[in-house]
Amino acid sequence: MGCMFEMSELYGPIAAGFIEAHHLIPLSSLDDNEVVLFDPKNDFAVLCPNCHRVIHRMNDCSDINRLRNLVKGGSLEKLRSA
Repeated sequence: MGCMFEMSELYGPIAAGFIEAHHLIPLSSLDDNEVVLFDPKNDFAVLCPNCHRVIHRMNDCSDINRLRNLVKGGSLEKLRSA
């Protein structure tokens, strides 16, 4: 996970457990007609929707550690520690 944010903290019960799966190997990097068998544990990351959008703006969209560092240095972490 990226930020450990629980969506229900902000949106209430309707968003409980809401999470997205992120391909660590971008589908756009695969050749046409290439068949790939993905391993759910190694080829995906579970991210909140916000982290999912942010990681797609990064140069390396497989760099989960960089995403975590962004979260640690960002305002969400500062709000939690206040």
